[in-house]
Order: sequence, then structure tokens, then C-alpha cells
Amino acid sequence: MTEGTVIVTGASNGIGRAVADRFHADGRTVVGIDRVDPGESTPYPIEQFDLSETKAVGELCQRLERDHGPLSALVNVAGIYEAIDPAAFSLDAYRRMLAVDLDAPIILSVTAANFMAKRGFGRIVNVTSIRGDFAERGGLAYDTAKAGLNQATRTLALEFSGRGVLCNAVAPGFVETAMSIVDGVLETTTDEFRRFYVDGGRIPTGRAAQPHELGGLIAWLASSDNTYVTGQVIRIDGGLSASF
Repeated sequence: MTEGTVIVTGASNGIGRAVADRFHADGRTVVGIDRVDPGESTPYPIEQFDLSETKAVGELCQRLERDHGPLSALVNVAGIYEAIDPAAFSLDAYRRMLAVDLDAPIILSVTAANFMAKRGFGRIVNVTSIRGDFAERGGLAYDTAKAGLNQATRTLALEFSGRGVLCNAVAPGFVETAMSIVDGVLETTTDEFRRFYVDGGRIPTGRAAQPHELGGLIAWLASSDNTYVTGQVIRIDGGLSASF
């Protein structure tokens, strides 16, 4: 089958932008989704949409299928993070993070997979995190969402792989993106990060990843070259989880 349109969420920057650029370089038709304008022209359209508006997510996917042609792949990258202090728990903050990081990717996946299954071909890749398996203080909502999306990926693989739609997740470790900036400082450049993760040997490769380093694997998982990998959560973390 000729590979059709690829939807990439979070396409304005970071991992999403790198993945969308990789698909475009590979000659794929790309449509991005992001709540922020990239601030510069891109060689593919980016639909401005806030994924926390979950009631409209399914309708958005239907419109993109109608306007941009048959969907062959969906890559869910968009995510938000806000540390949650259990002693000052905010239900609104908790629900917003789950809406963007868990609910929206599932709704998009189910909607897109049903379109794909009718044609007998489709690929879905969810970008989760090693935090889906390893917890961190402050990460009550984020860690819960990423663990849930890992499991949703496996269940979607069971539901749709028999109809030609393969579903996988990629779980990064540290990646230098805007989400890595805390109080104006890129966390992967701090003395603490170097002392604990680099000098301490917790990341065997000795550094954080760059967004483009995830693009090759994601592009392959979302292509017709992938004919048999489904239901997997593949870590891209420079060996970090091997050191735990």
C-alpha cells in the first residue's frame, strides 16, 4: 500500500518537530498538531489545537482524515509536565495533565485506528517515557499518564493488529527539549546532572539524547517496512534503565 498521511502531535518543537521533519525528509505527507505556533514556516501544515479539549479530539482526527487524505500513521508526541505536590494536590492540574498526556493520545489512536483498519493498513507510535516504569517525586500525574499510555499501546495492539494496524510505544529517557528546562535552566547541563548521571555512570552513553535521535526508529515503526513489530514499548535512553 502507498503510505498516506502521517499525523504528528506536538510538531512545533522538540521531539515532535524532529519526528515531523524526519517524515517530511522521507517523502511522507505530514500534518502536525500543536497548541502553539512554531514561530516559523514549516514545510508541512500544523493545526493549532489544544489537546486538553478532549471532547473535540475525535472530531479533529476525522477532519484531518477528510482534509488531508487517508491516514497511514499517527505519532503521539505532545505532552505537558507540571510537578504535583501531594500535600497541595490540585485536581485541576492532575486532570489537565492526564487529558493531554493520556486521554488525547488514546482518543486519537482509536479514531485513527478505525479509519486505518477499514483499509487494512496503519501504524501508531506513542512517545511515552521511561517514567512509565520508573517513578520520580512530583510526577504523580505524569508518571501515571505515561504508564497508562504504555498499557493502552499494548491493548490497542491486541485490538487492531489483526486488521493491519500495528501499535507501539517509544519511551525516551533524558532528551534535550523545552520540557527539560526547569526555572530557565536546561537540566541536562547542570552540575548535578553531570555528577549523578554522567560521571556516576547512570547513563552509559554519557549524555542526554537530541530529539532527532528518536526520529529514525519512530519513522521505521510508522512505516510499511515494519511488518511485525507491535505491542512493544521500546526504550531510547542511552542505557539509563539498564543501570537501575
